[in-house]
Amino acid sequence: MMVHPDSDEALVKRLLPSANPDPNDRARAWAEWHARLGGPVVLKFIRTTNNTAEADEDILQDAMLTAYVEVERGRYEHRSGVPFAAYVKGIARNKIREARRRSRRWAPLDEAAYAPDDAAPRALEHALEGREARAALQQGLERLPSQRRQVLQRYLAGDSPAEIAKQMAITEALVRQHKHRGLRRLQQLSGLS
Repeated sequence: MMVHPDSDEALVKRLLPSANPDPNDRARAWAEWHARLGGPVVLKFIRTTNNTAEADEDILQDAMLTAYVEVERGRYEHRSGVPFAAYVKGIARNKIREARRRSRRWAPLDEAAYAPDDAAPRALEHALEGREARAALQQGLERLPSQRRQVLQRYLAGDSPAEIAKQMAITEALVRQHKHRGLRRLQQLSGLS
């Protein structure tokens, strides 16, 4: 029985496995939400914030897929008065950040050779030290437990504890604990403690 909802709230309730046990109706609700309410709103948001080489429609599809999986897993908590599109926009914002990180270009070591005369040896030395430090950090991260490593990698990529907690479906307190213990273990591995 297909009911045409008058509001975002009624349609969103049909998306939730806890409120709607019929998977076929949930799929129809997703299609309706995407076509009528959310798709255009989220795509407009992506078009205004996407400054990457990634196509806007690809980011939208990625965000929709992630939202679908998270809702089906029961990780979305419906809040009265908060549009579901805000949740999907948050996911889209993270997809844009991921695309931005993927497109970062590291300067090759050879560019240090083009520095002014007396700065060239120092620039080369800094570049080598930076490369060694990144390699040591990567080796240390590889020795950490998986979840702790993920928390530190996301933290180093610029994500806030709240964003990390949301992405990994853990509490902020656990994020802070993983970060603290991970940093302490990295110090131990490097011999700085």
